Amino acid sequence: MSHSGRDSPSSVGMRPAFTIVELLVAIVVFTIGLVALAATSGLVAAGVGDGGRLTAAAHAARTVLDSLGATTCGKVVGGSATREGAAIQWSATRDSTAARVELTVGTALSRRSARDTYRLVIPCVRE
Repeated sequence: MSHSGRDSPSSVGMRPAFTIVELLVAIVVFTIGLVALAATSGLVAAGVGDGGRLTAAAHAARTVLDSLGATTCGKVVGGSATREGAAIQWSATRDSTAARVELTVGTALSRRSARDTYRLVIPCVRE
C-alpha cells in the first residue's frame, strides 16, 4: 500500500481542539475553585489578626512579669492593667522564701476571647 501524501477528505481543515462542552466544564470547575478560595480567605485573615492580638497580649504579659521580677520580694503586690488591648490581672502571695505571682491576660479575638495564665516566682534574698 502506498501513501500518496495527500490528506483524506475528512481531515482537511480539521485541527485538534476542545469542544464547547469541555470548555464549559473547565470553566465551572475553575469557578468552583475560585469561590472556595474566596470563602476561606476571610477565615485566614481573621486567624492572622487573632495571632497578632495573641502575640501582643503575650508581650504585654511578659512586660508586666519583667517589671514585677525586677521588684524586691517584699514589695510585690497584686494589681491590674490594660496594655495593647489586653486586660491583665495579677495576684501575689508571699512566704519566707519567695513571692509567687499569677498573672492572667484576657484578649478579645474575632470569634471568641482568649485567657492565658502565667506564673512567676521571685526569690526573697536574705540579707
